Amino acid sequence: MRLFWKVFAVLWLATLLVGGSGFLVSRTLQQDWLLLQLNPELRDFAEQLVNTYEQGGPRQAQRWLEQQRRTDDLRAHLFDEAGNLLLPGTLPAIPRFAPGPGPDQPRRGDGPGRGRLFQLAWDSDKASYFVTLHVPPPALWETQRAPVALILNIILAMALLALLSLVLSRYLTRPLRQLGSAAQALAKGRFSAGSLQQTSQRRDEIGELAQRFESMAEQVQSLLDSQQQLLRDVSHELRSPLARLRVGLALGSQRDLSADDPLWQRLDRECDRLDRLIDGILTLSRLDSQREPATAFALDPLVRQVVDDSRFAAADLQLDLSGQSDLRLNGWPDQLQAALDNLLRNAVRFSPADGQITIELSGDAHGAQIRIDDQGPGVPDEWLSRLSEPFVRVPGQSADSGYGLGLTIAQRAIARHGGSLSFARNSAGGLRVTVKLPANKGASN
Repeated sequence: MRLFWKVFAVLWLATLLVGGSGFLVSRTLQQDWLLLQLNPELRDFAEQLVNTYEQGGPRQAQRWLEQQRRTDDLRAHLFDEAGNLLLPGTLPAIPRFAPGPGPDQPRRGDGPGRGRLFQLAWDSDKASYFVTLHVPPPALWETQRAPVALILNIILAMALLALLSLVLSRYLTRPLRQLGSAAQALAKGRFSAGSLQQTSQRRDEIGELAQRFESMAEQVQSLLDSQQQLLRDVSHELRSPLARLRVGLALGSQRDLSADDPLWQRLDRECDRLDRLIDGILTLSRLDSQREPATAFALDPLVRQVVDDSRFAAADLQLDLSGQSDLRLNGWPDQLQAALDNLLRNAVRFSPADGQITIELSGDAHGAQIRIDDQGPGVPDEWLSRLSEPFVRVPGQSADSGYGLGLTIAQRAIARHGGSLSFARNSAGGLRVTVKLPANKGASN
């Protein structure tokens, strides 16, 4: 249920309950039984009148009624079970049993006037009686003269509204406080994905906000973590070439060297390595921060183009491509092409001369799969899960085999398209790379 309708329903229900309760309280305060209970002199009036009538007779009962009229302005008639008038009474008319004046007849001037008319019944040991009692406003309970009912209505309304407001305020502010705490944790770089699980399960606008905030926070936290790790790795990787450059420059400044001296060539190679390292770092940074809109493209022509380019660069190797996926993706073809090119260049680099690299392309309703198998030395099992980490090099790799950023770039580009990259050993002992891309899935930014 949407939050708008929840708030509307609560406010509407509160208004309805306050109005209904006020009406019920007002009606309750005007009930005969309640007025009689709150006014003992009215509650015992019928009993006293019947006792006086049965013990003292009609004359004494009439005198008692006259006394009540003079002292408390209470007027009454006494009837038997059949509705016959037993006493003259003190009421000018018989409201219960006698017909009232017609529309063209004037009302009697000595009528009871304003007040409340009660119809009371009393059963004695001898007979059953009915009493018609008229009570003027001053003789009623204080609700007729003082705004007690209004005060009670206001108190009840305030209490009910306070309770509903408390429930509504807690319902609205509790998830907002959780969002605020999560935002503060994200600002400190300590956001936990499960901190908004309860709020994100709500099925209203706050739940949608929590889900979107959680998704954004996870991406931001992941970006912060990767950037911090990248900075640590970069600082570590830059130390070695910078140290060699510093030593080479110190040696070159101490002696007069010719232009073809091996030292200058060594310094030139170190500069090239630094350039490649910086280029890889910038590529990673662009993958994390790019905001270009996704475009639709076909996967099979892209894979064939990458394989053709790799065949041209590795003429001594045999690259075999088989299968098709017929998949169309919504993403960034340049990034995916660079990722596949990195994977193939990695296979080419570690394949033996006259080796074979097989590329199998397949697809189904769920997506496509690209599998690359080489005949290289392979990777120990304990290192397979770490190949896509930045600056990770398997023990035994030569120093000029790269900085360990190619597979990281490939993994980031594939993940941006909603896919996955995994590594395993194939039957020939080489490395098997598996790329899975989902069908009809746009990449996340």
